[in-house]
Amino acid sequence: MYVDVHAHLIHPSFAGEEDAAAARAADAGLDYVIVNGLEPRSNREVLALCERHPHLLPALGIYPVDAVASRIDPATWAHPFDPPAPFDADAEIDFIDSVADRLVAIGECGLDQYWVTDQAAEQERVLRRLCEVAMRHDLPVILHTRKAERRTLDILLEMGVEKADFHCFGGKLKLAQQVAEAGYYLSIPPVVVRADAFQRYAAHLPLDRLLTETDSPYMGPERDARNEPANVPVGVEAMARARGITTAAMAEAVRENFRRLFGR
Repeated sequence: MYVDVHAHLIHPSFAGEEDAAAARAADAGLDYVIVNGLEPRSNREVLALCERHPHLLPALGIYPVDAVASRIDPATWAHPFDPPAPFDADAEIDFIDSVADRLVAIGECGLDQYWVTDQAAEQERVLRRLCEVAMRHDLPVILHTRKAERRTLDILLEMGVEKADFHCFGGKLKLAQQVAEAGYYLSIPPVVVRADAFQRYAAHLPLDRLLTETDSPYMGPERDARNEPANVPVGVEAMARARGITTAAMAEAVRENFRRLFGR
């Protein structure tokens, strides 16, 4: 009955364990795990991994920080991780378009005004192109919206995007309610067990707009521990507790929402 709509199994913390993590997800009762790509290398590795496991579903995209990699000066990069390697974003969008019949969604994609604050126009251009791909193939978009939640919603409404999941949403409850009212979904990670904001979403957003994710290896139930899809049931239990319903009822609602958005 469980689903994970956003996981990064192509990540250094899972190196050599990708297949084991997939097996643990199935053992934990997950029907499906959507594995997200971020840039050329991970996009291709996502396709290869998902070919080996029928319960892993591929979603390819361009993470908004990677989207502007060619415009970042490494000499001025001040964050505690290496700047992304530059690549041709338009060529990668063309590749994603060419394999869209193998995908269940486009993404991760979106806007980020937390790590990169001076490239909004280029991030928006890439997001719009990826939304066009998604609409052309009748696929949902899976969105990163950190510190740009309102702007992302405005772009989707302007473009007429009908299918979208706002992953790991970080905006205020009122804005989350507007996202839901627009017909979009919001996915909640297992960190909900200790995060008041996600508990408020679980308690107050329409039940038919909620999904579950892990954002593996991040956003887990235990601080500083690697997260993985097998932790989804822990998150569902916390969501149900916040809403005052049974775990089974929450799991069933989320599973139906997944079926509605992704057709599985």
